[in-house]
Amino acid sequence: MKKIRCLLVDDEHLALEILELYCSKIDYLDVVGTCKNADEAAFFLQHNKVDLLLLDIQMPRLNGMEWYKNLSSKPLVIFCTAFQHFAVESYEVNAIDYLLKPFSLERFNKAIEKTKEIIEKKTNQETIEQSIFVRSDRKEIRVKIDDILFIQSMSNYYVVTTTEKKIIGYGSISTLESTLQAFNFIRIHRSYLVAKNKIGTIATNSIIVSTYELPIGRNYRKNIENIRKSP
Repeated sequence: MKKIRCLLVDDEHLALEILELYCSKIDYLDVVGTCKNADEAAFFLQHNKVDLLLLDIQMPRLNGMEWYKNLSSKPLVIFCTAFQHFAVESYEVNAIDYLLKPFSLERFNKAIEKTKEIIEKKTNQETIEQSIFVRSDRKEIRVKIDDILFIQSMSNYYVVTTTEKKIIGYGSISTLESTLQAFNFIRIHRSYLVAKNKIGTIATNSIIVSTYELPIGRNYRKNIENIRKSP
């Protein structure tokens, strides 16, 4: 699986060392930074992507719990603290787990396994949501939208060309257009619907998508001009 990017936040040097050691035992964890207080962590989050916070609560200047509550964009969090009385509050902010110091590697592993399951479930759901079903030969084939190069209309059927294969679907290309517009697909011709991010070259009367040269329809030139103008 994709590595989980972790930020460790604790004012105690020894606690950070233990967390780093525990994280090093799990190959899908990537410690992207360590911070000694909430201010440092806030600055780090402004400039870096973080999937998981391993966060102490009682720290100088700003309490880790209060800081997390006020974050506008919240990574997943596991609280690591010596104080038991924050446990109920931690679940009110949907913490994955609450590790009471000192905790064992085995206990840490259980918390990280929960994190992995949550991330995998979310990733799988996003993959399902970012797919379309193509009706072909009495069955429906799921196709990841990100794999689609273009779709060509052919009378009463259409051909979906992906990075790996071609799939024949039955119906009108218009039935897919409204869905795919939300994923930056555009019409370049009455017979072609194309993924904008797959367009490599734009010529006067055609575009290049991967190894395919596709015609630009006269009535769709404005769509191509809009691509040229976009940053």
